[in-house]
Amino acid sequence: MPSCPDTQKVDFVVPSRDEANPTLLRQIRAMPCSGQIINTHEKPLSVARKHGVLSASTEWVAMIDDDMLLPPDWLQKVSAHIEPDVGAIGTVAVHKNPHAASYERVVGTVYNLSKLDTNPHINNILIRRKLMENYNPPKVFFGEDQYFKRYVQKVGYGWKVLPFLGATHLGTSKDYVTVGVSYRRYGHFGFYRLARRMAARFIFTPFAALSRLSAVTFWYLTKLNVEFLAGFAKEFVTEKL
Repeated sequence: MPSCPDTQKVDFVVPSRDEANPTLLRQIRAMPCSGQIINTHEKPLSVARKHGVLSASTEWVAMIDDDMLLPPDWLQKVSAHIEPDVGAIGTVAVHKNPHAASYERVVGTVYNLSKLDTNPHINNILIRRKLMENYNPPKVFFGEDQYFKRYVQKVGYGWKVLPFLGATHLGTSKDYVTVGVSYRRYGHFGFYRLARRMAARFIFTPFAALSRLSAVTFWYLTKLNVEFLAGFAKEFVTEKL
């Protein structure tokens, strides 16, 4: 690996439930200017991210979920977008899950995925370490993305998302009931944004299924939509009781 000044090094935080993804770790070690790798098994994920980042010693820290794979030039390309007023930089990742991938492919034909305000792409981001110092994350495994993005913007920094640079998301689907609960509980979605999301899902889900000629894709995506709505509604009812 080429030598790199300490001032340019970036530590990596990789939270994992068990043993860390060995392929991802090899990819990180091979990157020029990668510093130490902090692998934490702390729970929940939101707390693990904060404590992991605060354990780093570099000004900027890469926070990568364990179910990701990165191209060799990921750090080089992402760090090139560091600016004084930017607090976090993520990238659009392609899904290994064929159903999720087909949906995002269809959406991407009509809208730039890096411009969507509903996905901060927290699974592969570069962040300023100091932003975690006063951050009090909700104790959740899913649904922290929007909460953290809003915090970064509230303290005066921008949140930048880059187009696809080669990152791959290997993970299976989240628990979308929990995601729906979190989005209502922490104010990520009001009813207007919920209606906009569900309208988009209603429109694009059939096209995603047609793009694969797969009824399984249709029912898979529909199931996620129903689970998200159920979680949102559950939390709304709980608030009223």
